[in-house]
Amino acid sequence: MLFGRKEELQQLNLKPPAAAAPQPEPASATMQPIPIPHIDPSKLASIQRMARDILHARRIPEWLFVCQVNKNLLMVNPGDDQGLVMLLFSNPSAAADYLRATGVSGTVGQIRTDTLPQLMQHWLAAGVRAAAFDRCPRCPELVSVEMAKAAQWTKQDFATIWAHHHATRLVCGESRIRAAMDHIHTRDLAAARTNLEYVRDHFECGIPYLHQMIGLIAGMQGDDAANAAATERLKEFGSPFDGPLEFSVELLSTAMMGLLMNFGILPPDKNAASTVSESSTASDQQGTI
Repeated sequence: MLFGRKEELQQLNLKPPAAAAPQPEPASATMQPIPIPHIDPSKLASIQRMARDILHARRIPEWLFVCQVNKNLLMVNPGDDQGLVMLLFSNPSAAADYLRATGVSGTVGQIRTDTLPQLMQHWLAAGVRAAAFDRCPRCPELVSVEMAKAAQWTKQDFATIWAHHHATRLVCGESRIRAAMDHIHTRDLAAARTNLEYVRDHFECGIPYLHQMIGLIAGMQGDDAANAAATERLKEFGSPFDGPLEFSVELLSTAMMGLLMNFGILPPDKNAASTVSESSTASDQQGTI
């Protein structure tokens, strides 16, 4: 059973409380690894390394994205006594994908990350007990943070938490991307596409090069419907990704290089494809809360 069913989604009308709640001393986030027995230690090391790179490069988003339904914000109620959970997304594509996958009619809005402490105080006073970043609409798992603690984060706390969150998603997707590249090398297009689609549906759909690769492979397989679906998804990213997705060696090379750089498999190259997912230009096209 998925928590993303319509009947399990909630809405909250954001109205500031009459009086601000007392604010305890902020609890600082740390860079220490969290011991999770079932995760490969090498992956934990990769997550720590990538998180440090993200922080060093200051690739922390200035905006987070939300799902809006009739001017209300969309939340989930996992039903495990955790209470209402606010959904926050790192890019507009992830928020749009959540609406699409759950069948909810809504729009994507955005909030500035520097306003999070104030907003979280309001949400906490309104009865929201937790927040979840980039919740997957296709999986039953729900990883969240307590709103009472998150409301006290400093700017550096948020940067540290988000960097580790984002690094975890990229590292988890990296093995699938590597597998897809191996399958492309052996011309097993079906297996390559399966891995890429898994990354799209569960880890990170905010990278346009991923959709390009899926669409190009679908085209080579003669799957016009999947190629058209990828072309439609690419419109979310605007120029230069919103054109026809027709096969060419140059486009395949650009998409592959962009994908490998975004997942940290190749080092960034300022003269090559840019990391669009980190500096989403779509923020100018979305409604601001």
